[in-house]
Amino acid sequence: MIDQISNSSVGVLITGESGTGKELAAKAIHYKSPRTRKPFVALNCAALPESLVESELFGIERGVATGVERRVGKFEAANGGTLFLDEIGDLSLTAQAKLLRVLQEKVVEHVGGRKPIPVDVRILSATNKNLEAEIRKGTFREDLYYRLKVIQIQMPPLREIREDIPGLANYFLANYCREMKMEPMNLAPEAARACTDYPWPGNVRELENEMKRLVLSVSSNTVEKRDLSEAILSSSDTEVAPSSSTPRFIKDVVSEIEKRMIQEALQQSKQNQLHAARTLGLSRHGLIKKMKRYNIRLREA
Repeated sequence: MIDQISNSSVGVLITGESGTGKELAAKAIHYKSPRTRKPFVALNCAALPESLVESELFGIERGVATGVERRVGKFEAANGGTLFLDEIGDLSLTAQAKLLRVLQEKVVEHVGGRKPIPVDVRILSATNKNLEAEIRKGTFREDLYYRLKVIQIQMPPLREIREDIPGLANYFLANYCREMKMEPMNLAPEAARACTDYPWPGNVRELENEMKRLVLSVSSNTVEKRDLSEAILSSSDTEVAPSSSTPRFIKDVVSEIEKRMIQEALQQSKQNQLHAARTLGLSRHGLIKKMKRYNIRLREA
């Protein structure tokens, strides 16, 4: 998807849980685009006080308040390039209205200024909130939502792409070993299996921090299962007491429950994958992957 949309200048809304790499996706879009030699400017909307929204986004003139010097805003700083608005769902309704006006007119005015300044900026935005739910609650503007979301990219949580976990873990191990000028390290098979089974609620960010901790704390070149953090170890005991003569494992039971829940959600949603995914708390992409894994096919409602 990133490869397909990079050459255009349309707005992209990147959604997903915290730690899934939304800013990394935004940078990939920018650096694959014709704007790659122009600035990539990021702004965390959640860390922006309401009183500073206008000056940070649009700039401010000298003398507007005591001691204030003239400075350009993020739109001007990103002119010709890309402006990444992280946690866009945390902007106030007032700030949303001002942002929408700039997107429509492609000009900004400094706080305390009267001269319109043309800007050519591609907007990429990100949120871990459900903006459609925020629209229903009246906390997010529907017109701004559709302006930002010409294309949507859903970043999957790590638990939905478990096959990527060993590769990512070894990448981070190699990266931090190189950074700290240490001998290369690798995960023992049992450690890799425990990492793959762990749900990683903090997603890739949590995985990266765990690998960094291991580089600092393990003296051997091989990371054993016992070296992993307590959270991973406590969730990696997958064997359960048999309820019959056949031994069973938690992952097998979980798979059966998961398959049944997906089938029920599809039935209740009349085979609508998007509605079923929302019911299950999954992305549509995540649901489709699980349907393929369990060989679940859509059927007429």
